[in-house]
Amino acid sequence: MAFEEVCPDRIDLIHKNYRKLCNLLVDVEEWGQVVIINMLTRYARTQFTSPWKEDAVFDDNEKAFYDSDSEEKQGQKEAKPYIMDPDHRLLLRNTKPLLQSRNTAVVMAVAQLYWHLAPKHEVSIVTKSLVRLLRSHREVQYVVLENIATMSIQRKGMFEPYMKSFYVRSTDATHIKTLKLEILTNLANEANISTILREFQTYVKSQDKAFAAATIQAIGRCATNISEVTDTCLNGLVLLLSNRDETVVAESVVVIKKLLQTQPTQHSDIIKHMAKLFDNITVPMARASILWLMGEYCERVPKIAPDVLRKMAKSFTSEEDIVKLQTVNLAAKLYLTNSKQTKLLTQYILNLGKYDQNYDIRDRTRFIRQLIVPNEKSGTLNKYARRILLASKPAPVLESAFKDRDRFQLGTLSHSLNVKAAGYQELSDWPAVAPDPSVRNVEVIEPVKIPAGHILSETGPIDNLWSMLRILFYIKKKQTKRALAIQILKTKKTNQIYVTNSLRAAQRMCFKRQLGK
Repeated sequence: MAFEEVCPDRIDLIHKNYRKLCNLLVDVEEWGQVVIINMLTRYARTQFTSPWKEDAVFDDNEKAFYDSDSEEKQGQKEAKPYIMDPDHRLLLRNTKPLLQSRNTAVVMAVAQLYWHLAPKHEVSIVTKSLVRLLRSHREVQYVVLENIATMSIQRKGMFEPYMKSFYVRSTDATHIKTLKLEILTNLANEANISTILREFQTYVKSQDKAFAAATIQAIGRCATNISEVTDTCLNGLVLLLSNRDETVVAESVVVIKKLLQTQPTQHSDIIKHMAKLFDNITVPMARASILWLMGEYCERVPKIAPDVLRKMAKSFTSEEDIVKLQTVNLAAKLYLTNSKQTKLLTQYILNLGKYDQNYDIRDRTRFIRQLIVPNEKSGTLNKYARRILLASKPAPVLESAFKDRDRFQLGTLSHSLNVKAAGYQELSDWPAVAPDPSVRNVEVIEPVKIPAGHILSETGPIDNLWSMLRILFYIKKKQTKRALAIQILKTKKTNQIYVTNSLRAAQRMCFKRQLGK
């Protein structure tokens, strides 16, 4: 702990003690183990080469099942064998037993060490231990689930066998449910998507509205990542538009909007259905999303979009700001594509927006008027109005919130907050060439063997009682000196042979303790 606080950058101080720390790690108390493991993790990233190199020859558990044998043999011939440093292997071998520790911080420390240091095919060793921690208190569950969420993005195969451990329970807190939902979404693939979607159908009916909304977002991510179930997910989300809960309906509209951007030509019927439900939807974000869809694909629904604009002209003054902005955009797009029907409506809405209380709406209205309505002041900008407003837009990419968290070390506060916290020490990149390993060698000084009848090289053999008294001068340990003095007092009246033998026995005991034999 003192090293971490005083001089954490002095890696050179660890060289001579590295192997000793690795060997003594099991015997250190639990919180000391956490500090040492974190320190050795940073040390190893500076002293050893990366075990993740492409030319490393390891058994890859995640390789495709149908890889041909010929390709595999060719790859082995071309690949150069990676030889792990013995000290690198020593660290991994001595920390592995700590995965059975009762202290969750120790298990988490070992898990992050394997994640950052171990070869890819050995990282799965920590999976079972991390899943075991999910039986702990909810505070521990939260931290562990955050780290699992980051791991599951890069290596789905690690946690896929334990997918049922991440099913949501009714007793879980909302933040625990959300993290489990995130992990299930990360683990989704063509093989298990049907099981996961059945599980999601139950979650949508939850009384926890925030969790139900997060489930709808997860369904949208699954539909984006797995093209085979896109239509199924879309149809399911459309059915949710008839739900009584406004939160569920609003979130469904937002997700449908994002999914329709990926293939709008195939789902014009869904846009018409959403337009029919527009009057019953009251959540501002959902209403704004429908208006955006109407404006973006107004040419595919030429009869419905002007009618929606007519309804919005009536309720414009009572709408939320986000809805007003999308109404102005809808009016501008319809003016460019269907000016005969919507010219007067557009002018009316622009006049309402011109005197709105919100300055953003006033500015947007003035900009739109100069852009779409030709006059002397607009100049050449009016020529590019269609390019600006009706330009094709890229489809949004629904990504995990934990995608960028791998830049932080697992188990740290910075990883939990997704922000670099004060005092955070970044892990260095693997060196291209490993430094000299001899710096970790320690010279062992062999003890000098002293004959049993000699106290030191300066003194001769012990022959009489006077020699016993001289020994007291050389013995530094108080307990041994006291024991020898008592022995002298007890034996001073006996014959010389008995005294000498007792003295030699005491001398052997003394030197064995001093020399560590």
